[in-house]
Amino acid sequence: MEEYIEKKYVVLDVETNGLSSINDDLLSISIYKPDEDKMYNRFLPLELNKDIYTTYINGITKKDLKGKKPLSQDEVNDIIDEFELKNRIILTYGNIDEKFIKNYLKRKKLKGYEVMNFYNFKHDIISSKFSGGIITKDNLCKIYGIDNILEVHSGANDCILEWELFKKMNGKKLLVTGRDVFEFNNDYIIPVSYLSTYPNFKYCVGNLPKIGYKSRIVKKFEVSSRRIKKFATNISGMTIEHLINTMLDVEKIHSELFLLENKRKLQFIGRLPSPYDDIMVNFNADGTITATNQKDKEFVNEVNKVINILKKEIQPLVDYISNNIFKKQKIFSQELVINKERNILALCDLSNKNTILEIKTNYNLNIEQFKEQLYYESNGRTCYILQIDWWNIKKGITFIISKVELFEVEKSVNNLLKRKNNLQSKIKNNNIVVIEYKNYKSNVKLRCSKCNQEWDASYYSIINKPYCPNCDKNQFIVKRKEAKRKDILTDEEKQKIKYDKYAKKILEKSKGKIKALSYTNSKEKVKALCLQCGYEWDIRADHLLERCHCPNCRK
Repeated sequence: MEEYIEKKYVVLDVETNGLSSINDDLLSISIYKPDEDKMYNRFLPLELNKDIYTTYINGITKKDLKGKKPLSQDEVNDIIDEFELKNRIILTYGNIDEKFIKNYLKRKKLKGYEVMNFYNFKHDIISSKFSGGIITKDNLCKIYGIDNILEVHSGANDCILEWELFKKMNGKKLLVTGRDVFEFNNDYIIPVSYLSTYPNFKYCVGNLPKIGYKSRIVKKFEVSSRRIKKFATNISGMTIEHLINTMLDVEKIHSELFLLENKRKLQFIGRLPSPYDDIMVNFNADGTITATNQKDKEFVNEVNKVINILKKEIQPLVDYISNNIFKKQKIFSQELVINKERNILALCDLSNKNTILEIKTNYNLNIEQFKEQLYYESNGRTCYILQIDWWNIKKGITFIISKVELFEVEKSVNNLLKRKNNLQSKIKNNNIVVIEYKNYKSNVKLRCSKCNQEWDASYYSIINKPYCPNCDKNQFIVKRKEAKRKDILTDEEKQKIKYDKYAKKILEKSKGKIKALSYTNSKEKVKALCLQCGYEWDIRADHLLERCHCPNCRK
């Protein structure tokens, strides 16, 4: 790292009453000037909320804030001068610090933000958005042997920890895969699946082409058994994919040695703690799994019950994949595809020389999230994607196979196509196809694939009322009847409707990780359950919507 680095930076950390810089209070500001070992630490009064909801994180109580005054313009000016904020880069770990400073000064009509130059060095840490909250400043400091990590955070101590961590990283980017932390370099061939699941790769990869796509559903298979379960871990997806592979009698291509050599190009830094109680299993030739540890046997038996139910139910799906997609030819699993020009590799779930089929078993049915992966995997071949709709799990699940056409597009064209595909994903009626889209203010041209009728509708009307005027005309009558029926619902029935809507929002916003167990109204506390670690906690309903994550996993 360059000389005199201490004179180039200051470190800023804030403690807040939540994650919304608009609706939650800024509780404290800390600034550290490393070359002079000078610290500024200032509490601020509650102004937007009556209570403090983050004491368990930062230790700040109402008593600490009692009698404190807001920042004045003179004080802001003094801070800018004393800490040389006009001339130094302000280091933060995460973007929440800059957002709260910006919106606090804006709300108070104070000048100063316009001269500040922030750098969020968390962008230099490349990790999956499904990492379970383990990529914390504290955990990284432990790997590097940095001392004085406190259970309850304080802005002043966090500033010093962030400075020490920044120095240890020494201007390099870190790549976190699973629990392992590596120092990233450009010799490493990037797995294409990381481009969509590792958001910070956009700060270090080259100018990759924008990918566009067109998709159409070619087949659906309903499994109506009520005994189907979606387990809290990723075991459901892994076992379903394994079951399909065994029923298709696929041949696995072994690329482990190449992948290991690719990983060795990275310098290993250390290992993070696991946020989960890992379940180790062996995959059997009959599609079932076997627990490695005795403690997991009961859970694995429950999983195998579901596997055996699915094995009977999905035979038509397996036959369709074999006969209609792969044309009764030999199917391979884990084929390695390398794009040397763009330094990207891909592993195909199922493939042969003419076709690939990617299997996605999570909640996300939006193909937009997987377009880069499909593009590089297919490498010019015919491409299909198999997805599972879990939303009616009480009734069963639906397997959806779509054919996807992929292509490179100009940036301006891609943005329009992306917005069009985004609208398509919001229309909860698979028969309705978006033909023409300009913007959300203009009418959208639509076609029903069932009856071929075309019509125009506004952006929001087709999202809120996803019906074909020909096929679904009775829906409008039904909706009117339902609206009238609300007037005669009991209080319990009305409350049940409110709870169902709220619980669905929480599931969607948390990507299936959190379940609301109760609901009264937005200002009352609800009981929430983390489906990943099993932790239960009480939180105000509107705050859970804003901070839709598990506090236990986040720790």
